[in-house]
Amino acid sequence: MFLHEKTYDLDELARYNTHMHTRFSHCAKREMKPGDMIKAAEKAGLEIIAFTDHNYPDEKNEVANQKKIIYEEIKNIDTPVKVLIGAELSSYDIGKFADDPECDNSIDWRLYTTNHFHQKYWVHPAEKTPRAYCEHMLAIMEKVIESGRADAFAHPFMAKYIHCFDDFRCVTAAFTDNEIGDIMEKANEKEITWELNVPAIFGDPVFHRRYFNIGKEAGVIFNIGTDAHTLRDIDTHQFLPILKKILY
Repeated sequence: MFLHEKTYDLDELARYNTHMHTRFSHCAKREMKPGDMIKAAEKAGLEIIAFTDHNYPDEKNEVANQKKIIYEEIKNIDTPVKVLIGAELSSYDIGKFADDPECDNSIDWRLYTTNHFHQKYWVHPAEKTPRAYCEHMLAIMEKVIESGRADAFAHPFMAKYIHCFDDFRCVTAAFTDNEIGDIMEKANEKEITWELNVPAIFGDPVFHRRYFNIGKEAGVIFNIGTDAHTLRDIDTHQFLPILKKILY
């Protein structure tokens, strides 16, 4: 789902924050109440935000129920901010999803992660090499694209949750430009967008400059997501100086 026109101007992209966690995510601070998050977004001058709580296999389809609760909490809030009640959904192996298609279809923003390798239920490649992880992630992403279940990829290609290497960046370095460009072009056909995930960029700046440039060449639509777990991280604009230094 394309939320805005194609742009590679970070000042323009900073008007949107499409990755933030409410108190329903185990990792978020208790202050992340939807109403207070909307106030923080208004103060920051954001135009579109997306709530993207995690889903878990042992809480199958729970994000669909959480959407109903969040909607009731915010339905009477008068705000110029467009609010999407979505989820950070999981494809934890090739063709394997942590929720049902009906759950995906019931939420506003389907942000798919394919690389939460720190989760105990996530499937790793049989061979523990950088190339094996690259091929495994690409294969998962291919199936997500084919399924038509995603609006965007969360922190794509990121490898910081892979803990079997001294430096996880050996994995992102192993992706070829052609592999990245090819998967981006396939996603374009399904109107799937690509996240500029602030923590991931800060943790692996060399790769993300390459990722951003390949995305521009492939003509993708990027969205900025701060992966906010606290109210102070909702404002995208505070990160612009460093993002510009890394990506431009």
